[in-house]
Parts: sequence; structure tokens; C-alpha cells
Amino acid sequence: MINLKYYVSTIVAIFLAIGIGIFIGIMLDGQDLIVQQQEQLVKQLESKFDEFKTKQDELQSKMDIVNLEKEKNIKFFETIYPDLLKNKLKGLNVMIVETNEQYPYSGLKDAFEKAGCENVTKVFVKKEMLLNDNELMLKIAKELNLEGSTKEELGEKIIQAFSSAILTEENATFLEKLKEHGMIDYEEISKQPIDYIVIAGGNVDKNKVVFNQIEVPLIQYIKNNKTPIVAVEQLKSDISNIEEYKKLRVPTVDNVDTIIGKVSMLMVVSGRQGDFGEKETAERLLPKGFVQE
Repeated sequence: MINLKYYVSTIVAIFLAIGIGIFIGIMLDGQDLIVQQQEQLVKQLESKFDEFKTKQDELQSKMDIVNLEKEKNIKFFETIYPDLLKNKLKGLNVMIVETNEQYPYSGLKDAFEKAGCENVTKVFVKKEMLLNDNELMLKIAKELNLEGSTKEELGEKIIQAFSSAILTEENATFLEKLKEHGMIDYEEISKQPIDYIVIAGGNVDKNKVVFNQIEVPLIQYIKNNKTPIVAVEQLKSDISNIEEYKKLRVPTVDNVDTIIGKVSMLMVVSGRQGDFGEKETAERLLPKGFVQE
């Protein structure tokens, strides 16, 4: 019995050793196979990377050519810009109303002057016009004899009076008061009747408080007064108002910080209608041309 147990144990040990050997052999072969697959994968990735690098270099070369061509076009526009605009708006009196201090519109007045406008006035509407300061609101209401029991009513009265004042010279005192209280700013107001109003806006506030409380009533009053109006904003504006301007039936230019945008604005003031620029809300890049008198 002892010998039988010994032989059985020996046979089991032998088969167990063979099984372990086979298992180890399979594992070693599997590791070699995994290593080979990893090496092939690395080679494929390196090949793809080389392809992407080649395509990137080709795209960069094409971008360099496009940018160079763009620079040439800009220089060309800058060269012919003054001659293109010369006397196109001769004799017009234009007022630019800027409603957002975050976006400077320093080039607009120069564009109108190049086009031969007789007078170009700029008025800056400041955030104080929102009447967030109750003490200032009550002071303004008292000084200007404005009636209203709520902030909204007083705000509407002020915007209405402001709109009337910029269109006529009769309310110069009202504008002086608003300037004195830091609600607006301007260098000099033209004493001539205004032929065209430019609203230069653009939002940094998702709630569009300035647009809703200042621009909308201002635009509505100007339109009711039958004074032509165009709304413009910069291509880089964080939050666009163009769609809202369109709903108010106001022609728009969404890239007025570019030379093309300035030309579009002047074409609109000459009599063209539509929505122009580079954003999705634009109908086309440029109007067909200046309306000849």
C-alpha cells in the first residue's frame, strides 16, 4: 500500500509539473505575442503621427499663404479707403450714440468725416443711465421735473427726453444736466438737425440690461420720429444684439471694427437696407454699393 501511494503521488506530481510547465510556456509565448503587438501598435502610431505632422505642415503653409493674402487685401483697402469714401455722404449730419463703455468705437467718426459728413457728433451713454443709484435717480427727477413713482417710469421718461434732446437743439439744457451727473458724455452737440443716428452697442451682460432699458426705448423713439437709424457692433462683441436689432426692423452691421464693416455702415447710411457683416445673423458681407443721389 505504501508503494502504491508512492507511485500515485509520483504520477500526480509528474502530471502537475507537466501542467505547470505548459502553463508557464503559454504565458511566456503570450507575453512575447503582447510585446510584438505593442511594438506593432507603436509603429502604427508613429506612422500616423508622421502623417498628421505632414498634414499639419501643409495646412500651416496654406494658412501662411492665406494670412499673407489677407494682409495684402487689408493694405489695399487701407490705400483706397479714403478715395472710396470721398464725398459719398457729403453734407449729412450724423450722431453716433455709444451705449457700452466696454467697446470703444473711435474709428467711426473718422469714417464719416472721410465720407464728407458736415457734422459728426458722438454721445456716450454711461451705466449711470440705468438709475441703479436711487439717490441720483430722485435728484435727477427733481431737477428735471420728471414725473414717475417707480424706477421704470422715471427711466422711461429720461430715455424719452434724452432721445428728444439728441434729435433737436431745443433740449440742450437737458443734455447738459445728464452730462453734469455723469450719465452721458460728449464733446459738442451739433445745432443742426440730425439726418442719421448710429447706435453703437454690444453686450457683456447676458441679461442685456443696457439693451432692454436704454437701446430699445431709444430706438423706438427715434423710429417714431422718422429719423433713419442703423445699429452697429464689433466683430469681437462677447454677446451680440444683432438678432434683437433685426426684430426692431433696424439695419445692422456686425463688424464695424473692420474696414469692410465701416464701409458697410456708410453704405447703409447712404440708403441701403439689410443686415451686413461676418456673423451668422448677416445676410451678406457688404451692401451692393453706395446709393447715388
